Amino acid sequence: MPTRKTLIRSEAGVRLQRIERLGARQAAALQFSVSTLRRHGARLFDDRDKAEDAYDLEVIAALSDPVVVDMQRRGLLE
Repeated sequence: MPTRKTLIRSEAGVRLQRIERLGARQAAALQFSVSTLRRHGARLFDDRDKAEDAYDLEVIAALSDPVVVDMQRRGLLE
């Protein structure tokens, strides 16, 4: 099944993406992914508001993480 990913927001190594799984004869399945450098794997959400809340919390946590802050300072992250 083909997949289309669209970046919605990105900050401090945290990414919020819209994921559409496209079927030939069926409606697209829509999910939102929050991925980060601080944890392994992405978390998937069916609700955009919940995904954006999780994204905001993860950005706050990432900006408090000394490793992420150092990576930003050295220009390795946006």
